[in-house]
Amino acid sequence: MLNKIRNIDADTVTPYISTAAVLLILSAFFFPAIAVMFIQDMLFFSYDHWSFLRPSEAYIGFGAAMIWVAIVLLSFLFTKMHSERKDTIYKFAGLHVVMMALAVPVFALSIYHYVFLDENGVTGNSFWTFSEEHISWDEVEEVTRLVDESNKAVLSYTFSDGEKSITVPYNSREYETRRAILSAVQMYEWEVTDIFEDAGTVPITF
Repeated sequence: MLNKIRNIDADTVTPYISTAAVLLILSAFFFPAIAVMFIQDMLFFSYDHWSFLRPSEAYIGFGAAMIWVAIVLLSFLFTKMHSERKDTIYKFAGLHVVMMALAVPVFALSIYHYVFLDENGVTGNSFWTFSEEHISWDEVEEVTRLVDESNKAVLSYTFSDGEKSITVPYNSREYETRRAILSAVQMYEWEVTDIFEDAGTVPITF
């Protein structure tokens, strides 16, 4: 494989690599929303979910991996062209294969970054792991919510059992998430603490 990469003619692959790189960079700003939703629905969809949420980091990570692939492709192309002009043996094939391979775990981590709520509690998979964390509703000891101080919009809820915490992105326009969280809060009569960026904390009770 490395020999094939070393022997590739730069002029032959230039139009293909340059076009692919441009498409990857441009599509990185909208394609992740489609890809992440579609793949996660295929892998994790369940009728038992009250709400399934995809944190913004999942889309950002997927898009960043696409841009990284484009950068590696362009880097390969430019270094290969330079090597051919100097009429020297191309020495960076292995490096570019490794650099390209680094995008694979980022794609996977983006897909495995999610949070969902069901009758058993809240389950989340943080960006840098492939393993789920789960907190049962009856194990919740503390509930906080992050509030945008400028407009008082709720940005997220965090559920903690004293040892671990799971943060649930919140948007008041997402009816399923709003209903699930408020129903759980009212059922278990938790005291919810508002956390403002600069104003400290203000305890409130539903």
